[in-house]
Amino acid sequence: MNTMQLIPVTPSQINGQMTQMVDGRLLHDFLQVGRDFSTWIRERIAEFEFVDGEDFIIVAAPPIRGAGNRGKRTDYFLTLDMAKELAMVERTPRGRQARRYFIECERQLQRLQQAGTATVKAHAVPLTRAERQAINRQAWADVAGLAARSFHARREELLRQHHEQRNDDIVYLPQGFRPKWAN
Repeated sequence: MNTMQLIPVTPSQINGQMTQMVDGRLLHDFLQVGRDFSTWIRERIAEFEFVDGEDFIIVAAPPIRGAGNRGKRTDYFLTLDMAKELAMVERTPRGRQARRYFIECERQLQRLQQAGTATVKAHAVPLTRAERQAINRQAWADVAGLAARSFHARREELLRQHHEQRNDDIVYLPQGFRPKWAN
């Protein structure tokens, strides 16, 4: 099969496991689905009972500059298994092509792992704008989760230190308190 990249497949973590993921928007565009992305993905998730954190991850993408409220959007990153199933249920030539492509991606990954090479060498291949955007969204998803976990761990550490230093009158902030500057 031609190994041309139809839809970028990127390694990512889901539930602490490394897995291959696909940007749901790029899959939607490739399949040429007649409905808007957000409606299509939500209906498919409900219909086929896909599980957040197991079959896909949801990421609030950074807002698009100058787009106002329309600039807010949610990105979905799908496991290869979920992407294959979505491609299959579209029952179109594009759906069959995408499904075969994802199967070939898995075969190539298995060959690399069996050969003892878990890393994929980067080739100097020019990326399309859509591919760069997909990579940027995936990187944002990965970093956003790490940043949130790091923030909460550091905050708890600072609160414990502060509590240990002040053993006379303990002052607790109300739950959900946010200073005015944080709004």
